[in-house]
Amino acid sequence: MGSIQAIPVEPSPNSIHNLQFDQLPDPRKVWPAKANSREEGLGRLILLTPDVVANAARTCIRTGIRVALNWDLTKLDIANFNRAPTQHHITSLLGGAGFDDVYIFNPQQSSQWDGLRHFSAPFPTGENPAQRLFYGGTTAMEISDRSSTRIGMQHWAKEGICGRGVLLDYVAFAERNSISYSALSDHAVSLETLKQIALEQGVQFQRGDILFIRIGLTKEWDNQMSPADRLSYAQSSNPQHAGVEGTQEMLRWIWDEGFAAVAGDAVSFEVYPPKKAHPRDDGDDVPGLFMHEYLIAGWGLPVGELFDLEDLSRKCADLGRWEFFIASSPLNMPGGVSSPPNCLAIF
Repeated sequence: MGSIQAIPVEPSPNSIHNLQFDQLPDPRKVWPAKANSREEGLGRLILLTPDVVANAARTCIRTGIRVALNWDLTKLDIANFNRAPTQHHITSLLGGAGFDDVYIFNPQQSSQWDGLRHFSAPFPTGENPAQRLFYGGTTAMEISDRSSTRIGMQHWAKEGICGRGVLLDYVAFAERNSISYSALSDHAVSLETLKQIALEQGVQFQRGDILFIRIGLTKEWDNQMSPADRLSYAQSSNPQHAGVEGTQEMLRWIWDEGFAAVAGDAVSFEVYPPKKAHPRDDGDDVPGLFMHEYLIAGWGLPVGELFDLEDLSRKCADLGRWEFFIASSPLNMPGGVSSPPNCLAIF
């Protein structure tokens, strides 16, 4: 028998992935891998080494209880940004002896991972002041070229997104502290608040964690909004989405904690539209920024949105622990832009 060549699976000790945020040469541009390589396609998921995943399984799976984090594919039944609702067709097979079904859907409409082809960042030049680039310096022309699969979803699909998940339950925190807000507003959650939630829940982060933040969108959509409310949101020319603050301190925390992916039940994960500044109690505003441009285009970090975290929140509270094993299997679509997460939390 021939020997099996091991595939390098983790960043070297001197990799840029192991630097602190303030040591990064350019935090907008963490592109260490060769174009079209596995490492480029994984992005920040390179942190999910076999040892990290094995340790997560060993320490998190104790009861065998499973909780799915996938919202109905029919939601958002009325989406914004001109996104069409899901179509599901059932067709007869062999004269009615069986059936097939046909799905036509935009993953962005319901629970989804934003892939590396989803969002770009500005990199203006003298010749092209409007230039925007995707992760690794990938261009819009490359993505539009159907013969190119660079930084496509197939890279994540081949290895899955698996590891230790942690939930920060902002909805529960807000209820305890009489904080009232709508998930479809520009309500922003500060880093200080996230750290306080982690402290109250007894969460200690580990390198390679997959971070989940519950904002309450799916709860509000399913239980509090009327059909007229949903239509009003879908038709708005200036939709608003509650989420975490878009600030440099938030970016520094996400990078330095070593999260391999971030996700939530919010429409955009971060507050949208991005704010120019975020107020502080001392009267000094903190400059705002658009984190999608850093997380996805700059770092290759998966961003999950519209995950259904309601059952997960209840199970975490029941068990008194907010960490669990995550097994997510994105669609194996070469050149894919985004994907339903097909995600389970296992306790």
